[in-house]
Amino acid sequence: RLLSCLKMKWLWKDISKRRLATKTAVGLSLASLWVSIPYLNGHLAYTHSVWVGITVATISLEKTGAAYTKALDRLWGTLIAAAYSLLIGKVFHVNAIAKLLALTLITFVSTLLSNPNRPYASRYAATSVGSILYGSFDNKMLVDDYVPTRIMLIFVGVTIFLFVELIIFPRSSRTIVQSSTVQLFEDLEQFFYQSSKSCSVISSVSGKDKESNDKDFVDPLWMLRHGHKEIDVTSSLRDSVSAVKNTFALAKVEMRPGTLEPSLGMNVSLDDVGYDRLLSESENMIVQIDLLVVTLQSLRGYYCQISKEHPVRDLQWPSLVSASLLRIAQQLSEISDEFRLVFPHGLFRPGASNITQIIGAVSLFRRFAQVRLSILADVEDRHASYLDLDDIDRLSGEGARHTPGFRLTLALAVSAMLGVAQGLQNCGRHLERIVESSFPLEEVKCDENYGHTAAIQFGGSGDSNDSQSSSTLNR
Repeated sequence: RLLSCLKMKWLWKDISKRRLATKTAVGLSLASLWVSIPYLNGHLAYTHSVWVGITVATISLEKTGAAYTKALDRLWGTLIAAAYSLLIGKVFHVNAIAKLLALTLITFVSTLLSNPNRPYASRYAATSVGSILYGSFDNKMLVDDYVPTRIMLIFVGVTIFLFVELIIFPRSSRTIVQSSTVQLFEDLEQFFYQSSKSCSVISSVSGKDKESNDKDFVDPLWMLRHGHKEIDVTSSLRDSVSAVKNTFALAKVEMRPGTLEPSLGMNVSLDDVGYDRLLSESENMIVQIDLLVVTLQSLRGYYCQISKEHPVRDLQWPSLVSASLLRIAQQLSEISDEFRLVFPHGLFRPGASNITQIIGAVSLFRRFAQVRLSILADVEDRHASYLDLDDIDRLSGEGARHTPGFRLTLALAVSAMLGVAQGLQNCGRHLERIVESSFPLEEVKCDENYGHTAAIQFGGSGDSNDSQSSSTLNR
């Protein structure tokens, strides 16, 4: 067991774990001053200075938004417990049985009314009542004297935590989500460029000199089912897929803490519905991306098996797929370039540009509708030629053998491309909602580049549906 523990991955390489351990150690070092300095320990926080360190250790979490929320919940729980304890102390004073019944009552009520999303405040309020009522008794203090000291020490602990979190080790879950929103589309751009590059060389793959009698050909879908696993993809394509997935995973993990993180007047809050839908759409696109990679591997595998003289090579299917992928990449490139202009800091939030420029950048996603139509038109023309070729080639054994799997591979590739294009168009609609719901209220007029001149008002309540969000931005 000792050897297995030694072989485990060293957590120091994880920057999040390293930051949590470091900021907690620094926070506790500052909190220990209330124990080690005689004036603080003996005068300001007599017999209770340990609560500063306990507070820092309790609310120091890995995710910034979650830590902020727990700090506020601890303060609220302390205030509620303090008010209730003062009431019980005034009414019952020395009646121990009444205090015990009052403690049971607040525990029941706080547990019953606990918010399932933020249960810490109610639970801490219940436990703090017992600490205040019986802690004051054990320390031979009146509740009236014990409560202010308890509130002060909890507040000091929260203040030390905020100092460490904001000044010494600044981090924002909301900022990470906003940066990942912009970075995701840049990663998708690189993926489509790399996939287009990988697909463009498939036509030049040398096939077999003559028809193969390999037993794997008995299954017409052999390449899609297991043959594609033997086909390697380029390292650039593999890295681009990993980049997309890592960016999405980071945004998904930080989304919940980011929505809980207070803005403190320095940032806009995240639109829960808009970002949830954006992440859901991104997850669907990642599924289509994985399918697209599999179809590219299968397509390359089929071209390795198709003979050099096979008529299907004349149709240049890989070139058509590559051109379609390039078309998506170019549209993403245009969007990324515009995002770099309106969001120069790489964060999807207002401040760097006026709202009119943001409208123009977000509205570019609507062009993916035209991209999808152009892909369908190209595929329709090429597929008509393919069907004619299949009728002619059906007499040969090789044509009949390759047709089902080869045609399904092409269909899945086209379907994956159209699915991603549709997903990107939907992402634009969700970004429109985010701009409308969470960006500052501002009256603007669309210029001639975005349609007829009309007044547009942003910063609504956030309860509008997708159709209202889409109609807000005039094309």
